[in-house]
Amino acid sequence: MRTVMIVGASSGLGRALAEHYLRQGHRVALAARRTELLEELARAVPSAVPPVVERLDVCEPSEAVAALKRMADALGGHIDLYLHCSGIGRMTPEIRFEDELPMLSTNVTGWTACVDWAFRHFLRQGSGTLAAITSFAANRGLGPAPAYSASKAFQAHYLEALRQHAAVHGAKEVRIVDLRPGFVDTPLLAHPERLFWVLSVEKAVCHIVRAVEAGCPVCTLSRRWRWFAPMLRLAPRWLIVRVLRKAKTCAC
Repeated sequence: MRTVMIVGASSGLGRALAEHYLRQGHRVALAARRTELLEELARAVPSAVPPVVERLDVCEPSEAVAALKRMADALGGHIDLYLHCSGIGRMTPEIRFEDELPMLSTNVTGWTACVDWAFRHFLRQGSGTLAAITSFAANRGLGPAPAYSASKAFQAHYLEALRQHAAVHGAKEVRIVDLRPGFVDTPLLAHPERLFWVLSVEKAVCHIVRAVEAGCPVCTLSRRWRWFAPMLRLAPRWLIVRVLRKAKTCAC
């Protein structure tokens, strides 16, 4: 039995991953802003070991860290896997700061507070896996979603830096996993019928669990997106602009 901490477990991939680990009989701690959804999840999924439920709002960094400490104590102090699934994303074509700020608060400031805490915990512990759901959008700045794509690039680079830090300090048993899904059919995704290569939640969970177990440093979900990633990074700027312009025309 492993001890698993999941932040952002109330909906989407976080909820689906929580269901998976609960059904597997692991000791699980669930955190999110909406604790009523976590309690509903705990009742809906039978588990030999009742989960720990804690309210956590990543936009309140100091309180979020205090909640993580309480969860760790409830798990007995030892954590095998920390999964950060909390995040928001939306199109902001008007480029207004007030529209960008919620994503920066959630995906950068709050995310960093939580991930830093988990990383330091694993360093003290001497082992553990820190896995975070970033995004395929980390590969390139995207005009329709500047703050979102930039925040995901921040996350990807930050995880790479933590991986380097662990290696430099000889923490060989501390693993950092960057999970980069493309489109996944969750409530976060508006109009999935208009998009391509949309992955079901069930398939995404299978990919994520395998990547976490393998300790894969960077895992792009799924294979199609994995093949597409290098092309997106290397594509000339004029081509990206042309594609986005065409997509905007089609959307209208």
